[in-house]
Amino acid sequence: MIQKLAICASIILALFTTVNCSTIPETKADRDALTASVTATIARAKAKDASLEKFFNENYGYAIFPEVGNGGVGLAFSYGRGQVFQGDKMSGYCDLSKGTIGLTLGGQTFSELIFFKDKEKYEGFINGKFAFAANASAVAVATGVGGSAPYVDGVAIFITNSSGLMFDASIGGQQFNFKPLNTAN
Repeated sequence: MIQKLAICASIILALFTTVNCSTIPETKADRDALTASVTATIARAKAKDASLEKFFNENYGYAIFPEVGNGGVGLAFSYGRGQVFQGDKMSGYCDLSKGTIGLTLGGQTFSELIFFKDKEKYEGFINGKFAFAANASAVAVATGVGGSAPYVDGVAIFITNSSGLMFDASIGGQQFNFKPLNTAN
C-alpha cells in the first residue's frame, strides 16, 4: 500500500514539476525582489536566533528559500524559489517542489534555510543529485537552537516564518532544481 502511494506521489510530483514556475525569475525586477526576500529572510533568522551565525560562517554553501507555499486537500503541492550561495557569494537560483498524497488539509507558508557542510553535499545539490536522508529533519528557528543543532549527513535544515494551518500526514517526494548565476538574463 505504501509503495502504491509513493508511486502516486511521484507521478503527481512529475506532473507538478512540468507545469511549475521557472527556477530563475524572468525579469530583473523579479530577481531583485527575490534577492531582497532572501536578504530579509537571513536577517529575520539571525535576529530570531543569533546562534545561526555559526552556520553562516561554517559551511561550504547554503540555499535560502524565503517563501515556500504548501497546501492542499488530500493531494498537496509545495513550491518555493530561492538562491544558492557558496561562501558569501551567490552561485545561482534554485527552486523546490513537492507533491504528496495522503491525509492533507490546509495551507501554510514558511522559509527554509539549507546548509551544506562540505563540497560533496553542495555539489550534489547543484548537480541535481541531492536527496534528504531518511533521518533528516528541519529545526524550527528559535532563540538558541542554532547553537545546538547538528549537521545530519552533512546537511542542516532550518524552518522559520511559518504561517497558516495545515494538517499533513502524507508521503511524497521533494525535488530541487538549480540554475547557475551565469544563466540569468
